[in-house]
Amino acid sequence: MKRSFVLMLVAVAALLVAGGTSGSARKPWLWQCTQIHNADPQYRCYVRLLRLDIEQSGNPARELPRIDRRVLSVGGPVEAGCHVLMHEVGREYARDHHVTLSTLQRYVPRSNNPNCSAGFGMGLVMYLGPQILRSGGTAAVHACARLPTRYRQYTCVHGLGHALLRAYHGALGEAVRACRRLQVRYAPDCAQGVFHDYWISLRGADGTARPRNAVTSPRVICDGRYGYVRACWYRYFLERPIGLPIRDAADLQRTCRGLRGIQRFGCISGATLELSSDPFEQLHVCRQLHGLDARACVRGVADQALAGEPQRQLALIRMCRTADCYGWLGRTLAVVTNGSFRCTALVRGRSDCEAGARRMRDALVTFS
Repeated sequence: MKRSFVLMLVAVAALLVAGGTSGSARKPWLWQCTQIHNADPQYRCYVRLLRLDIEQSGNPARELPRIDRRVLSVGGPVEAGCHVLMHEVGREYARDHHVTLSTLQRYVPRSNNPNCSAGFGMGLVMYLGPQILRSGGTAAVHACARLPTRYRQYTCVHGLGHALLRAYHGALGEAVRACRRLQVRYAPDCAQGVFHDYWISLRGADGTARPRNAVTSPRVICDGRYGYVRACWYRYFLERPIGLPIRDAADLQRTCRGLRGIQRFGCISGATLELSSDPFEQLHVCRQLHGLDARACVRGVADQALAGEPQRQLALIRMCRTADCYGWLGRTLAVVTNGSFRCTALVRGRSDCEAGARRMRDALVTFS
């Protein structure tokens, strides 16, 4: 009787496994995580399964572009949060595969996609903090400069800033000074990564710890005491845990009320990122502003979201009405396309676009 009962259990288990296997074949990718409604367990689930996907591929440089396409089809939280999820996945992967500055190029995703691929690349660099610290950042910058596209170089340098703040255990001044010792074309983008990591740490996210006696106001941190004022403001609004919504031109001006000069410029640029994830909607609002506010707003337009979409890139820059707009979008679209964006398709603003594109190798300061 006992033996029969055991055999029955084995048979039932086999049927369940077979049923589960056939059923799972029909389920969408990452379905195990999409059905979780608690944010933290869902985050851990995505990290675990994305990491498993990359490990099974044996080649993260090739697999990450594929993941970018897959999360786009899934949508929802995994698409919206893939960049940050991949920070952690990249750090874990680098740790377990003993990635070094000399082997970094082997693992950096072969893609200019700003979502999962860029996040994984930044995560790799974040892990290298102790190695970066030993060289003062110089060796890391050289490793970043060897990457094959301008966008990947930029994201690598931005990740270097994140890594420096963590290596200095949250000492903001020390990390920014380390960036300042780099070449002028790298220092501001490195500093933006430092400030970005600081704003993240205020809510203890992405593997950070909130600093003791943390100063939480960007009007203090970004008042020029550390330099790089625009870079300091740029990611603040994306990382703040609470705050009034920013939906239109009036909200931008309300948010930055009382600020002047470069502080106001940085505030408007950073707040523009909160308007929408759609660069067309962002630029529509920018066109309602004037003078310095309009220039600052354009610097927050997230045209990297149009990577791989040449017709939409062209449609976006055709919305410009000022030389500053044509120049900035010409420059950043050249970065996103590694120089292949053609200003020659424009009738109006062509010379300003071309002038901007010639500066694609310069520091970007405000760019995602």
